[in-house]
Amino acid sequence: MKKFLLFSLAALALASCTKNEPDPTPEKYITDDLVVTEDQKAFLIETTGTWCQYCPNGTALMLKESRKYNVNGDSNIRVIGFASHTGDPLETPVQTLINATFPTSGVPNFYVNNADAGQSISGPTAAALSGTPVVGVAHVTHENASGDTVIVDVKVQFFEDSKNTSYFVQSYLLATGIEAREYTVNGMPVNLNQVSSVPIVTTGSGTTPTIWAADTVGKKSGDIYTHDHIPVVQGVTDFQWGVTLDTVNPLGRSYFKGDIFGSKYTPIQIKLPKVLPAVPGVEYEVVTIIWSERFDGTAGVLFVNGYEGL
Repeated sequence: MKKFLLFSLAALALASCTKNEPDPTPEKYITDDLVVTEDQKAFLIETTGTWCQYCPNGTALMLKESRKYNVNGDSNIRVIGFASHTGDPLETPVQTLINATFPTSGVPNFYVNNADAGQSISGPTAAALSGTPVVGVAHVTHENASGDTVIVDVKVQFFEDSKNTSYFVQSYLLATGIEAREYTVNGMPVNLNQVSSVPIVTTGSGTTPTIWAADTVGKKSGDIYTHDHIPVVQGVTDFQWGVTLDTVNPLGRSYFKGDIFGSKYTPIQIKLPKVLPAVPGVEYEVVTIIWSERFDGTAGVLFVNGYEGL
């Protein structure tokens, strides 16, 4: 009995001297701090071309709507714009696909959240922004070590239940800040001057750039005209419209309010080849779009919501 008591006391003393180690802090996943805002974005697709004499009007319309709703320094960009070129050196397969999916009868022309708006986009843009979102998206980006790929980690959150709908998540690399002038690329001249017959823009000639001829929505007379927001590359995914969300969701095409995808346990990572026009001064933007299937049996997709940011 004394021996048992002795060993019990020794065990108690040993236990009381043992330091309690705190549980290790879980390693953060890259999207843990991403906030998906519960708001509906307006998505403007402008069909344009350097050869189009009236397209500077479209550029001015895009600038007007963007500056109206997007606040400098605010990461929540509400109006997302694609300038989808056709029939000029800036057109890429991504734009060819977009142009075929959202066809127009003329250039310049706008789609606003799936509806052909022609060149009257102010009302449709305001209406689009007033919508109630079913789902939202955000992303964070970084370049790989060699700098030839932009890696996009995506987070998706549902704000309403959704059943029997297929959603797709795709990221796009947009070229922006390309001065409208002639360049030499691989020893050959490439003319990116913007043709213009409208008074707000004067067509350039050779290496003399196209310029704004009047103060226009944040542009000053004499400013060099630039080609901006051009979707040049889409993510490398099995399906051209992106990652099929049904394959990430354990419940397939059934989604519930509060569902989040793109976490440590349901990762969504999209890789964008960093392929930009070979001209000086070009910069890039990254946009992620949530598309859905169309419900009328036609091919293609519908815009649902999106996010722009680096």
